[in-house]
Amino acid sequence: MAVHAHPDDESSKGAATMAKYVRAGHQVLVVSCTGGERGDILNPGLKDSGITNLLEVRKNEMAHAQEILGVDHHWLGFEDSGFPQGDPLPPLPEGCFADIPVEIPAALLAEKIIEFRPHITC
Repeated sequence: MAVHAHPDDESSKGAATMAKYVRAGHQVLVVSCTGGERGDILNPGLKDSGITNLLEVRKNEMAHAQEILGVDHHWLGFEDSGFPQGDPLPPLPEGCFADIPVEIPAALLAEKIIEFRPHITC
């Protein structure tokens, strides 16, 4: 089981390890805490693409990563916090992942761990 803040982290953080376990016959579950909808488009080729719904892009990317890596996926369903910048920092969006009490996502994650029963977590 690999737990990440948002989709695309599974591809940039631990993808080879997850693929190794899948190839060895283990079931691998990736848990994304948020949809990554407040992220930035860093690919210069996509900067002027007109993308307006980053959440939909992230969902499609996650589905593609699942196919390539051979992993299962679960969304915890929290709203991305973004990366506020400025001095002073602007307030976090109300109800976003970083704005909610840690006990809320921790309880949902604990339920998923109990259900999945991983023998390795990363």
